[in-house]
Amino acid sequence: MRGIRIVVMFLFIQAVSFSQQDSALIKNAKGKTLRQLGKNAMRQNDPNTAIYYLEPYTKNYKKDAVAKFLLAESYLKVRDYERAERMFLNAYNTDKKKVPEALYFHALMQKSNGKYDSAKVNFQKFKKEYKGSEKALKRQASKEIGFCDSISKIAAIKSKIVIQRLDTSINKVNVEAAALSIDENSMLYTSLRTEQREYISEEGEEKPKTRKLYLANRKNNQWKFAGEFGEQFNDEDFNTGNACFSQDKNRIYFTRCKLNNQNEMICAIYVSEKLGSAWSSPVKLPKVVNNPKYTATMPAVTSDPVKGNDVIYFVSDRKGKGKLDIWYTIYDKKNKVYKEPRNAGVKINSSQNEMSPFFDNETRTLYYSSDGFGGLGGFDVFKAQGNGKKWESPVNVGPPINSGADDLYYTLSPNRHEGFFVSNRKGGNALKNSTCCDDIYTFKNKDYILINLKGNISESLNDQIDIQDAVIEIYLKNKDSDEKFLIKTTRSDKQGNYQAKLEAGQQYYLIVKKEGYLGSSGEVSTKEIISSKDIVEDLQMVKIPKTPIHIPNINYEYDRSKLMPQSKIVLDTTILRLMNNNPELIVEIQSHTDSKGSDQYNMKLSQRRAEEVLNYLSIKGIDIKRLKAKGYGESAPVAPNENPDGTDNPEGRAKNRRAAFKIIGVIDSELINDSVIE
Repeated sequence: MRGIRIVVMFLFIQAVSFSQQDSALIKNAKGKTLRQLGKNAMRQNDPNTAIYYLEPYTKNYKKDAVAKFLLAESYLKVRDYERAERMFLNAYNTDKKKVPEALYFHALMQKSNGKYDSAKVNFQKFKKEYKGSEKALKRQASKEIGFCDSISKIAAIKSKIVIQRLDTSINKVNVEAAALSIDENSMLYTSLRTEQREYISEEGEEKPKTRKLYLANRKNNQWKFAGEFGEQFNDEDFNTGNACFSQDKNRIYFTRCKLNNQNEMICAIYVSEKLGSAWSSPVKLPKVVNNPKYTATMPAVTSDPVKGNDVIYFVSDRKGKGKLDIWYTIYDKKNKVYKEPRNAGVKINSSQNEMSPFFDNETRTLYYSSDGFGGLGGFDVFKAQGNGKKWESPVNVGPPINSGADDLYYTLSPNRHEGFFVSNRKGGNALKNSTCCDDIYTFKNKDYILINLKGNISESLNDQIDIQDAVIEIYLKNKDSDEKFLIKTTRSDKQGNYQAKLEAGQQYYLIVKKEGYLGSSGEVSTKEIISSKDIVEDLQMVKIPKTPIHIPNINYEYDRSKLMPQSKIVLDTTILRLMNNNPELIVEIQSHTDSKGSDQYNMKLSQRRAEEVLNYLSIKGIDIKRLKAKGYGESAPVAPNENPDGTDNPEGRAKNRRAAFKIIGVIDSELINDSVIE
């Protein structure tokens, strides 16, 4: 539609109309004047004013398909789906050669209005007959046909999630947005907070209201308005919103937005630091994040599980995969700099728009809204597990969270079974039409399962010796592969005990570490758990030995260096597992022979055998920098090659034909952890 974005930045575009004109102008204006005024209003991103002019014009000039298309665009921008559906069809039927794209948007509006079968038919018709220059629109129509086919599966998603719209002390007639739990009984959100249904700003009057951050508290299970959030955050010259907290709650990130000289809404991300019980004056993030040519908004913060750096996901229209994409930057707390933002990648970002990210640190899951991956209509909420640029394929969370309208700003509360989202679905506190304006909804998952993982860390040779202050790393395993995501760490107490909360339906991998010990690992599955329970997983550790560790059953063919299949199985379950559990270790692979053959020949043979093990481990993913191959030939026997009477000792020779490994150092932990979030 030549650049139109469905609900792009609607959070900060006034839902009420600000115009210098009065109704007398409409009455006295000529047709072409009304048409031009409507066109100018759309250029200035003021669809309400465009409707104000174009409605009377199209009633009198019924053959002007372009003006009808422009009016339909205006209805779409104010999210009046029913009128937009009718007007796009009206424009198409008036002159489909002039506005062939109208059929596509008519079908799109049918989808938002729940008419999926009819929408599919019209997408197919559009794809067949469209000969215009908007090739991306035709490609998207093909996708929409597939999306319509999948809607029945999405609609069939069953859950016991109960939703409730918050009352009118919070939801006013304009747009509310970005509800975020501070704790279980307090919430931060964004609002214009006006009851005015029509606001026309005359010259000389005070400047229009701006959006601000507000608080709400829960009392007797009811959420109620509780005033502005901090006097230093809201600024009368900016629209303010989209607040989120760092994991330690010591920093708050939020956005301020303002129209630029081209009448484009440009947003920038700010941060404020906790100073005792107060907050510092907000500081705008540097230009590497807030490029003045683009908008940067809707921050969502998580923490690098290893270094503890803030990882800030945000929305921007800088050049990426689609129109609005999700990007991320990392705050290097050691050097106090924000790294160059990176796009979250093609699995997260579609060719259309992505908005309102929220990162659940407990499961390393990104929740966000998109209108480019298919759904029930408009923006739907999706979720994907991963980090940085590495993600599983996004999954539609389904109803009742998603509907035919725009569903955004999904967030979880600290108790994990409650949260908030925002929607302009029917039934809200509307301004002009039944789907014009966003309200905040709360949800509660009655099926939520609480799983508590607990256990003890002890020495393997004596389980009565508890290991204090061991680090337990908890990884989430990808459902479609063996890739693991570090989601959290915890430590053992003085008695060697630890605990952590897990989610149902997942596969976890545990690694326990402590200086002076070899790391240990275990796996925990919650896939079959259907009710809240405790899981006990005790882990044991071995002190790092100073002498070489023998690897049993590493066999070679006579006079050959190639590993046999059974030897590879042994390596997988011994040294490979050890090195995966201890990514800091540097290991020397040692190979030995018996005394048959010359010293020089045996030295070369043992070296080839050691290198064969090194190459195998490298192929299995162990960094070559952590491996050293050393052949010792027959120089270090552990048993006699011959009996005292000089006869051959086959048993002793077999013991000498052995493989071992020795821990010879550690690599810099900074090198290990540098790419946890890429």
